[in-house]
Amino acid sequence: MIARTLCFASLGKLSLKYEQLVWDSADGVHKTIPIEDIGFVILESSKIDITSSALQFLAEKNVALILCDKTHTPSAQMLPYCANTTAAETIEAQLAATESVQSRLWRKIVRQKILNQAMLMKRLEAPKYNRLLSLADEVKNGDPANCEAQAARIYFQSLGPEGFVRSREGDWPNAPLNYGYAILRAAVARALIGSGLICFRGIHHHNRYNPYALADDIMEPYRPFVDQYVLGKVRPFDVPLSELTKEMRARLLEMLTCDVRLGDNRRPLMIALSYTTASLARYYKKETDELSLPQFK
Repeated sequence: MIARTLCFASLGKLSLKYEQLVWDSADGVHKTIPIEDIGFVILESSKIDITSSALQFLAEKNVALILCDKTHTPSAQMLPYCANTTAAETIEAQLAATESVQSRLWRKIVRQKILNQAMLMKRLEAPKYNRLLSLADEVKNGDPANCEAQAARIYFQSLGPEGFVRSREGDWPNAPLNYGYAILRAAVARALIGSGLICFRGIHHHNRYNPYALADDIMEPYRPFVDQYVLGKVRPFDVPLSELTKEMRARLLEMLTCDVRLGDNRRPLMIALSYTTASLARYYKKETDELSLPQFK
């Protein structure tokens, strides 16, 4: 079963009763939701109260709690310390990974990201997608030639509006991309913790102030699943607006349930992430030399 994503945007209170998440809004709406069915809780309003017992039980059940700023953009998240019974041995193997292991992993990730970008470009009939296919074949361990950046430049120039520059701030469509990537990042972090891995030890991303470096690595080949909504100009993204609407945010949340191909199988993205992170844990423990990554086709 696909875990539910709940979004709360109005004045109200969240509490816990009999392992149910209880929502009481200021206008009298009363709802109860089994926490075992929930994967994500998104709080878009700063006027929502949540009890400590609800927070504790959400963490116990590996539910990602995402807080948004005044622009409705995710700005923080709560995740449990550990949601896997064998996390200690997995973390030990993760921390013991050599530079050569990390370099091989980064090559696999970058190559698949570029292939997925190329497939989206082909689907949208954008030029130069063949150049990305060539760049994917050129990726070496650790990506010393920075094929990832070369591909990104071609990719966004081809799919974005004229003069578009990808950044965390800036002109449209940066806002919806930022929102989608933030939700994706939270989903990846949840899956990593569920597989017994620690997020602050990255493969390629390294920053002493970034507690989600590994999530930033693993989300890379999944980014085109966000891009297909925004850069493909799927409604309601077919007309540039000055800010995100509620309809746009809801549409981007659908990304968590879109079909993802893993080998010969198709799975919802949220479930596919768990397969990817579980394969990474096995890779670190030397139980496999394959990394299960999404294929955009």
